[in-house]
Amino acid sequence: MLIQGAVGAPSTTSNADGSNPFLLQGKQGDALVSELHGKYYTQNYRGNVYFASTAAAGVTVSIFSNASFTGLALWNPQGSNRNLSILRTTWAPQTVATAVAGMGYAWLNNAGSSIGTAAPISALSTTGVIRGGATCTIPTVGASVVQNAVISATLTTAMTWGRFSGGAVATGAITTQTSLGVMIEDLDGMMIVPPGTFWAMTSAIASGVTAWGLSAIWEEVPL
Repeated sequence: MLIQGAVGAPSTTSNADGSNPFLLQGKQGDALVSELHGKYYTQNYRGNVYFASTAAAGVTVSIFSNASFTGLALWNPQGSNRNLSILRTTWAPQTVATAVAGMGYAWLNNAGSSIGTAAPISALSTTGVIRGGATCTIPTVGASVVQNAVISATLTTAMTWGRFSGGAVATGAITTQTSLGVMIEDLDGMMIVPPGTFWAMTSAIASGVTAWGLSAIWEEVPL
């Protein structure tokens, strides 16, 4: 198969959908595939990137095995036909804590698609999902399958502990109100939430820690 290219500088105009421009090449005939606009620009522009955050007042993060969950979670319902590819998470613990704050990720498989007394998720409270990150003009196509992110829930089945986050772990009790700083983890799609899964930013230990900056950014990809 022959792929036709053309040596030249990056275009100063955008190409229309359906057009067939030459592949841009460098002076040595090399294909130019650099991230001209940032790695998530295209998916963000196309309306497939979303984010959700806890309220400004923060939330007390529960231990992952607690039936009464508080934190930030994404519920990808069964039958959504999309994977949630987690791109980035942000933690900002700021509180006193009674024990080690082991911040990380847990999930519940076979979480279904509806709330019910005998269902894996029997009750929940939500926060809004925003499309497009910081896109000022948000495309109208493609609504999130999550619809609303979860800040608290009652689970009839305990979550499975996954792993710690990339740095949000304190080493002992915190007796004075303090900030541990903002901790950002770029997952870049290394954590995938398939349909029928309840995925949570939570704690490995019942620490009583409050975080005012839990947020998640994800991409929704067709199966």
